[in-house]
Amino acid sequence: MKQVEQKKLKLNDKLSKFYPQVPHANQITIGQLLTMEAGLQGKDESSYGTPVFKNNQAGIKYDIKHNIVFDKKQYNQRFYSSINYILLSGVLEKVTHKSYESLVKETYIKKLGLSETEFYWDIPKNKHIKVAVPYTKNSQGYLVPHSVSVDRVRGDLGAGSLVMSNSDLYRATSAILNGEIIKPSSIQTVYAPADPAKYNAGFYNFPDFHSSNGSGDGYTTYYRISNDTRDVLVVQSNYPVKDYFKVREICNDLMENLIKSPS
Repeated sequence: MKQVEQKKLKLNDKLSKFYPQVPHANQITIGQLLTMEAGLQGKDESSYGTPVFKNNQAGIKYDIKHNIVFDKKQYNQRFYSSINYILLSGVLEKVTHKSYESLVKETYIKKLGLSETEFYWDIPKNKHIKVAVPYTKNSQGYLVPHSVSVDRVRGDLGAGSLVMSNSDLYRATSAILNGEIIKPSSIQTVYAPADPAKYNAGFYNFPDFHSSNGSGDGYTTYYRISNDTRDVLVVQSNYPVKDYFKVREICNDLMENLIKSPS
């Protein structure tokens, strides 16, 4: 949206302007990537990018050739796939002539003073950041430490590459929603409240709050923030949640009660 504000990008720009090799790229808009309505998905959603990391654009080129498929039944229907964010990250690099990492650091980490936020692959360079060991279940059903491939995480550019503390997560999302990062008109364009909730640019936008969920590599996060950014609910786990969707609904109910409870 910052690039839209600077007239370097339009939400109705076709993906073919940047990645013409993507199946049906001439039908898909930037706006549809943001709403997950592009009809795109990965043949293997657990493995994006080159097997051994080279650079971001090489990873996207590899995905286009080996992993991206178009499903016309899902076109114009919300269907979550990380490839939407991976492509958007690549588009940003092409538009700004900067790396996605440098854009995130410039826009969020430096601007907002986030001291507990880092790209997963940069953690070894940032000794003060400690990351909880993730656990997954083995074939016997016991929780065991899970090894996370840095090359694979790099392939998930823009879709699962950051680690953040609860407080930094709140600082960043509240800054987005209160106008510190993008203009009020941009906020209204992508995050307008809706009933039923409409997904756009990372959030399900309910009438009273915005909701985001994430799961992978043993980590699970449920995040809820009120429209005025004063109330927030954060649940982060480093082991699999037994019933992901049930917990998601419980978090929604808790958030509704939190907003409606007396101050």
